[in-house]
Amino acid sequence: MSSSPAAPAARAGRGYLYGERVQVFAPHRAHLPPVGPYLRELWARRRFAYELSRTHQKASHFNSVLGALWLVLNPLLLGVVYFLLVSVLRGGTGDWVASLGRILIGIFTWYYAQNAMSIGAGSVTAGGGLILNQAFPRALLPLSSVITSALMFLPSLPVYLAFFLLGSRFDTYEPVTAKIHHLPGLTPALLWVPVLLIIMTVEIYGLAMIFATMTVYFRDTSKFLTYMLRIWLYLTPVLYDMSRFLEGSAKTKLLLYGTPLGPVIGSITRCWTDGVGPGRNLLLASIAWAIVMLVVGGYFFVSRERDFAVRI
Repeated sequence: MSSSPAAPAARAGRGYLYGERVQVFAPHRAHLPPVGPYLRELWARRRFAYELSRTHQKASHFNSVLGALWLVLNPLLLGVVYFLLVSVLRGGTGDWVASLGRILIGIFTWYYAQNAMSIGAGSVTAGGGLILNQAFPRALLPLSSVITSALMFLPSLPVYLAFFLLGSRFDTYEPVTAKIHHLPGLTPALLWVPVLLIIMTVEIYGLAMIFATMTVYFRDTSKFLTYMLRIWLYLTPVLYDMSRFLEGSAKTKLLLYGTPLGPVIGSITRCWTDGVGPGRNLLLASIAWAIVMLVVGGYFFVSRERDFAVRI
């Protein structure tokens, strides 16, 4: 049987030609690339992550005066609201300087972690154009989100430091217990704060990679993350004194040590408001969570990053 001359033309009109090679994109099986070369490439392109974070800041107008002002006012006003709620629930005790100082440093620190996880969750889907057109370690995308969050966190430090130094000279009297309350001022414990912030940065980088990977597969992750972070805030020692966790029941201690970010945020708050270092248990728990989150998040992200171009 002879084929009709119109058949090849018809197939060509449908996008097919004889001998044409069809390339099919399919999901990849999850596996790690060579770790050593990957980490070297990641380090060599670290400048790319920084420039990407600066681009995000410019797009969000965070590099302007009003943008930087809002970065401070937003957690500051939220901290005042939480202070009023906690103060009312506690019956209006007189230690308002120490309570407000504890809540503010907790909120400022929490916002650093929250922004890193929120921005990091959408870093891969937002960078779809880069992924489809450039070859680079995809872990740079959540890394740029952490850098962005760190740059957003910096303007809040001078504001809190001014309140901290002022509050250390202002005593408040609680007539019920006949105690004098104030912030401790500059103490050697503050030397632990940069170390703890580095530990927390490692931990939230791992968390950002986890949520970024989840968002690629489940696009509603970012919506769910908003509510999860709000609940997570109440489970960490941000609104309440660390003594309630350290001197509480076994369940309370389990909540402190068994929750990611709990030990490290509690340690940072303790250094500022109590003038006490993190202690061995809190420090070991903070380091352990940082290592676990980095390893788990890194494996979860890197082993699936070849699949991102197909799914976005």
